[in-house]
Amino acid sequence: MQSRVMVNCDIGERGSDHPVDLELLRWIDIANLACGGHAGDENSASRFLHLAREQGLLVTAHLSYPDRSGFGRRSLTIPSRRLLESLDAQLALLPGIKAVKFHGALYNDSCTGVELARVLARWLAEQECSTVLTMPGSALAAECGVLGIEVYAEAFAERRYRLDPSGGVLSLMSRKHPRATIDEVEEAVAQATGIIERGEVVAFVESAGGRENAGGRENAATRVVPLQAQTICIHSDSVIALPLARRLSEVLRS
Repeated sequence: MQSRVMVNCDIGERGSDHPVDLELLRWIDIANLACGGHAGDENSASRFLHLAREQGLLVTAHLSYPDRSGFGRRSLTIPSRRLLESLDAQLALLPGIKAVKFHGALYNDSCTGVELARVLARWLAEQECSTVLTMPGSALAAECGVLGIEVYAEAFAERRYRLDPSGGVLSLMSRKHPRATIDEVEEAVAQATGIIERGEVVAFVESAGGRENAGGRENAATRVVPLQAQTICIHSDSVIALPLARRLSEVLRS
């Protein structure tokens, strides 16, 4: 297991020549390469695999539900066989890659759905994958642990967290929520350093009696909760992706 917290970023979701993706490779440690399920294609996967290896980066296959029209952000109810056939085809675009990070809805569903997590963990083992990135304490982390697949516990720099007040479950705030993303570099850096240095994050706890308004939900409180991570994610389509990657690189290397 690596000793230093690493920065990971989703790459290749906007073609093979996107200037932000090309620059991001200079500032990250792990490149999650889109493989055609939600975005990307053979050309972008091949090019970014070559460039990432030139930079000495760890590469993961960024696999999703077969949902290009929805950018992989919709939960699909499809037979396991069809899902695994799609994952087979996606992984085939990155020959030799044995690390995986699931994308979007598949990532979220695998964190909470035990049966789906079990199916995915068994598939990872069959593919001889050695490493998976997922949220700490997730269903996928548990199932992969049983099968001896190394888990990199992941946290997010520019996404806000919510805490389920009934079950105490920590999750990402839905992208539909107006507070879902952090759009200021220093605020995102502060969240990341809190996770890295103190093992904690500020999460929103919404009261049952709160109501929606233009700024989110009224009566929303916050709570500091434990969160340990070995890798911090930056989404490449974030408005602050590149300056945030530079700042986090400075922080982690200082």
